[in-house]
Amino acid sequence: MPLPFPSESAPIIDTVILAALELERAAVVRALGEYVEYPWRGRKLQMGTIGDRRILVVPLDGMGNVNSAYVAQRAIGIWNPAQVLLVGIAGGARAGAGDLALGDVLVPEQVVGYELAKVTPTGAVPRYEVYRPDQELLAVARGVAADDWTTGIRIARPDDSLAVPCARFGPVLCGEKVVADETFLASLQTSWPKAIGIEMEALGVALAAYRGGPGFLMVKAVCDFAGEDKDDLWQRYAADAAARFAVAVLHAFSAPGAAGQRVQAKPLGAVNTFPGTVKLVVCQRLLDDWEKVADYFDVPPHNRAPFRHGRQARDLWVWLEIRDKLHELPDALTVIGRADLAEILRDSQA
Repeated sequence: MPLPFPSESAPIIDTVILAALELERAAVVRALGEYVEYPWRGRKLQMGTIGDRRILVVPLDGMGNVNSAYVAQRAIGIWNPAQVLLVGIAGGARAGAGDLALGDVLVPEQVVGYELAKVTPTGAVPRYEVYRPDQELLAVARGVAADDWTTGIRIARPDDSLAVPCARFGPVLCGEKVVADETFLASLQTSWPKAIGIEMEALGVALAAYRGGPGFLMVKAVCDFAGEDKDDLWQRYAADAAARFAVAVLHAFSAPGAAGQRVQAKPLGAVNTFPGTVKLVVCQRLLDDWEKVADYFDVPPHNRAPFRHGRQARDLWVWLEIRDKLHELPDALTVIGRADLAEILRDSQA
C-alpha cells in the first residue's frame, strides 16, 4: 500500500533488495507491506521500512550475472546500503537435498559460479568462482523460525496441499543458462554434490557486494527442478515464499547503530588512499603478516596466487585499492596485532 513520500529528498537507504523478474519484485513489495513510491530517474521504486531501517526494492530488469553485477554496483554506489539482498526464484537440485520440495527456500552458504573454464585438448576444465554471503546475515537466516514467514505466504500452493515450505542451506550454483536438463545439473553436482539449487544472478551481486562492501545474502525459492518438465506453475508461490523469508530475516536482523548512525557499506567520507611514502613503509614492515590481512579480507586463493614473491604486501594493497577497501585496512591491521601499522595509516590522515 503506497504512502506519501517523506519530505527529505535523499533518504538514507539501509538495505537494497534486488529482483530480476517482475513477479519477484511484486512479491517483495507485498511482503514489505506499506511503502512509499521513491521517484528515481523517471521511474518509481518502492521503499518500505522494517524497524528503523529503510528498504529499497530495485528491479534488475533482466536476468544474468553481467546485468545483476552492473545494477548491484550502481545501487551500492548511489545508495551505499549496509546490506544487499537478492530475492526471487531458482531451480532446485534434489540430489543435494533428497527431500527438497517445490516452494522450499534456498539460502546459499556458497555461491558457485560454474561458467569460467580453461579449454584444453581433452576438454574444458572448470575453474569455479566461489563467494560466501555475509556471515551475520547468514546466521540470522538460520535462526528464523518457520512461523515467522510461512504464515505470511499469500499465494495458494499449486498442488492444493497443506505442506509448509522450509529453508535450506548449502551451495547454490550460478551461471548464465536457463537450465531445463537434469543431466546438465547432475554433471555440475559431480564437483558440488551438496549443491541445493541453480540460478542466474547471485554471482554478479555477490561480486559487486564483495567489492563494494555491503553484506550480501541471496534468498530464492524452488520453482522447478531444472528438468525437461520445467514450467511456470510454481513461480508466483516460490517468489512469495522467498520474499516472506527475506523480510523475516530483515526483521530479525539487529543492525548496529541507531537510525542515522548506522554502519554503512563504506562510511561517508571514508579515506581510500594514502600517501605513497606511507604505503611504502606499511608494505615494507608488513612482511609475512600480509597473509593475515588477506585472511581478514577473505581474499580467495586464486586471487592470492598471482601475488609476486617478496612483493605480496604491495600486491595485496593494490587488490584492496581497486576494490575500494583501503579504508578498512587500519581496522584489519589492529585485529591481526599490527596496531603499529594501523597507527601510521591513521596518523597520515590526521
